[in-house]
Amino acid sequence: MDRLRTTTTDNWLDDPYPSRAFQRVREFAPTARVANDSGVVQALPVELRDLGGVEVEAADGGTTTVDRQFDASNGEGLVVLKDGVIVYERYANGMTERTPHLCMSVTKSFVGAMLGIQVGKGLVRMDQLVTDLAPEFIGTSLDGANVRHVIDMTAGTEFVEDYDLYEDPSASNPLIDYERQTSYRRLGGAEPLGMYGHFRTYPKTREHGTNFDYRSVLTNIAARIVENVTGQRYVDALTEQLWVPLGMEFEADMMLDVVGNAVVDGGFSCATRDLARFALAYQRDGQGVIPADWVADTRDGDDEAVRNFAESPTMTNADRAGWSMYRNAFWVIERGVAYTGSGIYGQHCFIDHRTGVVVARFSTYPVAYPVDQWNETMRAIIALSEALA
Repeated sequence: MDRLRTTTTDNWLDDPYPSRAFQRVREFAPTARVANDSGVVQALPVELRDLGGVEVEAADGGTTTVDRQFDASNGEGLVVLKDGVIVYERYANGMTERTPHLCMSVTKSFVGAMLGIQVGKGLVRMDQLVTDLAPEFIGTSLDGANVRHVIDMTAGTEFVEDYDLYEDPSASNPLIDYERQTSYRRLGGAEPLGMYGHFRTYPKTREHGTNFDYRSVLTNIAARIVENVTGQRYVDALTEQLWVPLGMEFEADMMLDVVGNAVVDGGFSCATRDLARFALAYQRDGQGVIPADWVADTRDGDDEAVRNFAESPTMTNADRAGWSMYRNAFWVIERGVAYTGSGIYGQHCFIDHRTGVVVARFSTYPVAYPVDQWNETMRAIIALSEALA
């Protein structure tokens, strides 16, 4: 039977189903529309170059190429810009330039941009207490936490984000229980709390601001702050303040949790070219939409962010290799130079200020985080940037 016809909310995250489901999220989860109805689209000139043969160090220690690596790692969309011009573009598995694809945790980077816009407007300060901006979290693990702590994931909230738990999705654990509330999995007999109601069940286990610990649930709090200070649903603020001003071309959509909240930790789907436009805005110092100071802070960070990352209690030295810090919902590769939004199953939004290159890539790895394949893909992205330097 055709794979699509047998894909359900019980299996769409399990190989081989992501290769169809990630292009059709609205068929498996409730979503809200994000679109640029203004008719004004940011042009992306096309001057294609022969970059498929750029060599890449393969996971087995040998050598592969950008094209072969894309095919071997279930690549589905790839757009490379050099100084705002499309120089390389590839699609596979039915993807086209207008097909929306699930961003997974690259969705968080959009939240970072939206938070930065509010900071630029003077509606939010990074040292403000979360509970002053979102009083619904008074009495939770966020008591005493500030905005910086949630967007940089240094708040003291206890939440285990271990994708090995996917091996037994029937088990009762915080990650799977959370995903049932956020429409990634069927709710079943669980009480429909939504992601914010579920958040209230998490304890505090360390002091705020002491260490980086990757927990998707914290990015949701940053989005709630955006909603509170704008007086809008997150998807409406995203549309009006980012999607339309950046001249996005194609319709996108955002997953909603079981009570209608935007699932901003990983539920956004958009076209590859529009993801490249988002990265380009960062490469162009915000393009007059995202504050230039926010872009600089994302790129440069500070010594505290570097220390918090280096002393992360949940990352090994191997995990930290090749990364400088986590800042404003981006992973910084080289401080002051290159950084990327990244999502499980192989989603990337890469910016290199030194070379003027941005890379948008969508994939459907067979498992959430295959380390060797992930690292090989990052080497391919960096090889493209270096080839265009």
